[in-house]
Amino acid sequence: MDLCAECFSVGVEPHPHKACHPYHVIDNISFPLFTMDWGADEEVLLLEAIEIYGLGNWTEVAEHVGGAKSKMQCHDHYFETYVNSPTTPLPDMKRLLGKDYVKEEPKDAEEGKKRGKTDPEDAERERTLASFSRPGDERHWGNAQDLTGYNVKRDEFDPEYDVEAELPLAEMEFRDTDTELDRKLKLRMIEIYNRRLEERRKRKQFIIDRGLLNVKRQQALERKRTPQERDIHAAVRVFARFLEPNEYEIMLEGLAAESRIRNRIAELKEYRRAGCRTIREGEQYDSDKRARIAEHARIRAAETPAKGAAAAAAARANKYLSRDGFVAAPPGAPGGEPPKPGAGAGASSGGGGGGRRKAPLPLDLAKLPGVELLSKREQDLCTHNRLLPVQYLAMKEAMMRASADGEPLRRADVRYKFAVEPVKATRTYELLLSNGWITDPNGGKDAEKEQDDE
Repeated sequence: MDLCAECFSVGVEPHPHKACHPYHVIDNISFPLFTMDWGADEEVLLLEAIEIYGLGNWTEVAEHVGGAKSKMQCHDHYFETYVNSPTTPLPDMKRLLGKDYVKEEPKDAEEGKKRGKTDPEDAERERTLASFSRPGDERHWGNAQDLTGYNVKRDEFDPEYDVEAELPLAEMEFRDTDTELDRKLKLRMIEIYNRRLEERRKRKQFIIDRGLLNVKRQQALERKRTPQERDIHAAVRVFARFLEPNEYEIMLEGLAAESRIRNRIAELKEYRRAGCRTIREGEQYDSDKRARIAEHARIRAAETPAKGAAAAAAARANKYLSRDGFVAAPPGAPGGEPPKPGAGAGASSGGGGGGRRKAPLPLDLAKLPGVELLSKREQDLCTHNRLLPVQYLAMKEAMMRASADGEPLRRADVRYKFAVEPVKATRTYELLLSNGWITDPNGGKDAEKEQDDE
């Protein structure tokens, strides 16, 4: 029974030892056993660490041994003394040193560590040890186990593909009482199971061979792709299993080039429909189109009630618009209120100004398409009612075509026939009717009825 000095001093009695038993002092076992730089105590710690952490985890083994032993030294000593020994797996007892020798400390190695010098052979050994502690090859680099679920050392995913493949065979066994049909069915189930395992192996091998375990690299490649290329890649990635990596990349490039060509053809066709004859005119058309889209978005944002934080921002914007640009529309102007009898200059300047009818900022028609087709009066209507020229021309064409076909539109029909505000459609109808470009099917009765209702 071996006891340390501390336990012996307090009278510890581990079974079957008793304090009254005779004893003798054992010397320190730090003497060299097989080599001059490894003591017997370190040999014991080395074998204990390999038994605990397993062969290959040299970092943990070196920490368990302690002292000045690095993982490379632990690896070299174990293989030289135990693995490459003539009496492997036991060490060569002919090399046993014993207590007559004094353990030597490798001073050169310590000096080399302090100076930071490394031997090429040591560097190669470090890479070898790294491969022991991280099995596999470059295909495993960058693996994020939390994301991919792939365990490099076990060479499996958690969970595996078709994880329930083993369930049908869990309770199956061959018995002497099985009939020939039973044996055939069980053998067929085993064949199906082997096919499922082969499919699992192919999928795992594909992920490893294509470097899909490197999540950061895949994310960087995905960010470099355009949105169109991402859609193409998402649609055709199922074919990657049937092509080599370079063939798959060539296919992706070809499909992306085809998509770009188709988009360009669609743009040129749109230029032709818009009447553009040169590329410069097409670019100007694109610029105007973007301006129109931005204007539509701004108008919708101003007309749509916002909620929460957006409501507060809209309220601040409306305050500044009301201060700087929202003015009363001139009486009698297109889009303004007709002058009312008895409403003088002081009618809108009284008290708190609550009776003052305000109109939004006039629309700038200078750069909008179709403005050159409008007369001065039509431009005034579009300006004060914030009506785009293309919208006005579309309503004008529809009303004049219906009138020419003998089926003129009524005022009540116009209000909800077009995708604009009813008041804008009604004022367009009144302008066309006043110019004599359309006819009123009711002879003005609708207008008189509206005035009577008011």
